[in-house]
Amino acid sequence: MKRIFKGQILMILVLIMGLAFVGCKTKNDKDANSSKSNEEVSEKVSKEDTKDVEGEKKEDGEKEVIKISTTGNHTFFSETNEETGELQGYEIDVWNEIARRNGWEIQWEIAGFPGILELLEARRVDTVADQIGVTDERKKTYNFSDVYFYVPYRVVVAEDNDTIHGIKDVYGKKLGLLTNDIAYAFKDEFDPDNKIEYVEYDVSTAVHTDVALGRIDASLMSSMHINDVKEKSGLKIKGVGDPVYTEDAAYPFHKDERGTRLCEETNKVLKELKEEGFLSKTAIKWFGFDPMAN
Repeated sequence: MKRIFKGQILMILVLIMGLAFVGCKTKNDKDANSSKSNEEVSEKVSKEDTKDVEGEKKEDGEKEVIKISTTGNHTFFSETNEETGELQGYEIDVWNEIARRNGWEIQWEIAGFPGILELLEARRVDTVADQIGVTDERKKTYNFSDVYFYVPYRVVVAEDNDTIHGIKDVYGKKLGLLTNDIAYAFKDEFDPDNKIEYVEYDVSTAVHTDVALGRIDASLMSSMHINDVKEKSGLKIKGVGDPVYTEDAAYPFHKDERGTRLCEETNKVLKELKEEGFLSKTAIKWFGFDPMAN
């Protein structure tokens, strides 16, 4: 009798433990499912939040970076503000507006001349903004934007020179030019018979100095820079005669898919800036006149 009673008690204990286990399992499963469900919801919300953030980042970061080389020491065109260290000048104002309208972000690359062109040749920049003249030779390599600036060049001589009044008076004399100077592209026009002796320099300041000191007879300089160079350097030089040639300044781009697109988009804005009078106002701001007016 006692054995039967003990057996019954044992069976009851087993049943109770089984029910407890099932209940516990059910509760754990529910908790697990609940936890899983919460994780899924959390993951879904997280993904949606991430999507929105990425969308905002993408929208904010839509600006395409365009790399432009410039000297930062070219009076009126591309200068460096002595107080702020920021770039300023005609080219800077124009390009900031082009970039704003096209949704671009400019990455400026500073170099001397001809370094700014060498950066373009090495494909380290997309274009150059520093009064780059259009020549037939350069057009073989680059796509140029529409012309945005006319730059007339005159003969520069020592202040006490009374024998040279124009380019023809330089025949048989020494004319100083920078290596790879754009003047060579117009040489057939102003010196068709090679009557001038050319002396090449790597630095423009050396050319001006040698003119003032009489080491060479003359040089060529953009009309708008002659007085500025004279005042800042203290050199006794002067401009004489009519313009020897006029340079068409434009922006060079690579002859590939990206370069062609950038050039086209730049031209679109340049046209707008010309029609709206922005180019004219900016030229007057920096040079005191509009070279494109006539």
